[in-house]
Amino acid sequence: MKKITIALLAMGLGACAEIGDTFEAIEQFPPGTTLQKAKRTTPQTDQHGQTLYDGYIYLAGMEYDEGDYRDSDFFADRAIIAAKNQQIEPQQIGARDLSFEVLNEAAMARRKLTVVRYKGGSRIYPILTAEAQLGFDCWLQEMEEGFQPKDIAACRVRYESAMNRIEEAERLAKAMSMVVPSDSPKPLERMTFDVFFDFDSDKPIGQAQSHVAIIARVIKEFKNPVVAVIGNADQVGQTDYNLKLSQRRAEAVAAILRANGVEPSGIFARGDQAPEIDKLDRSAEHLNRVVVISVREGI
Repeated sequence: MKKITIALLAMGLGACAEIGDTFEAIEQFPPGTTLQKAKRTTPQTDQHGQTLYDGYIYLAGMEYDEGDYRDSDFFADRAIIAAKNQQIEPQQIGARDLSFEVLNEAAMARRKLTVVRYKGGSRIYPILTAEAQLGFDCWLQEMEEGFQPKDIAACRVRYESAMNRIEEAERLAKAMSMVVPSDSPKPLERMTFDVFFDFDSDKPIGQAQSHVAIIARVIKEFKNPVVAVIGNADQVGQTDYNLKLSQRRAEAVAAILRANGVEPSGIFARGDQAPEIDKLDRSAEHLNRVVVISVREGI
């Protein structure tokens, strides 16, 4: 419990009542049972907070099943904080007993995520910033344990995948305002864009219509663009159903592109066969419910 207390104090959550609530939860419940309290908590939050809540519940459950009640409580406490729509920072490096070899890498990763958050990433990219934070916190926890290399790698991939997609989105934002002359000696490079979906839905979430419209404007800057629209699904359910769902998702995005003057060169469905995040238990995963738009210059 000492490690949890240090971590929560180091997060700088700002409200004494919040920290007090956390101490109360730890004191009233035996080790490992905070997860049950977290599951009974009804989230009153935005998309970013909901994603954090769901992710921390999942991590808490994984640690509980492994008998690591300390870390189960830690992630469950974070789920409760996220459910209350209270700000929650990526875990402090010093809260984990990390080896000297990984300290610098972990510190740089946290700094990178913190910069994105301070630039409004939680509002602009609510799912991706939450996924990056979940991957980072999981990565620290697994590195501290140090005996499950596959789990360490999986958490790191979760963090890096989300951060890479944020960086791609930021490049898209810059591309929105650029003007490429017809005789430009340096054509645009190949680019990819993501459009996310809710669970078991073929309707893009959030401001997807305007997002894809912006992507269409960027595509038009390419010379003879070759556009592939690739649908994906997470690993819940039957493989044949997921393939059909990913096809519908790809068709939905293709329709928006056509409405904005771009005809896709190819529309493909991958179903759950090429997940961004491979879940051994085939559970739900936000980053796998995505259509990837890939564009390159044609001949």
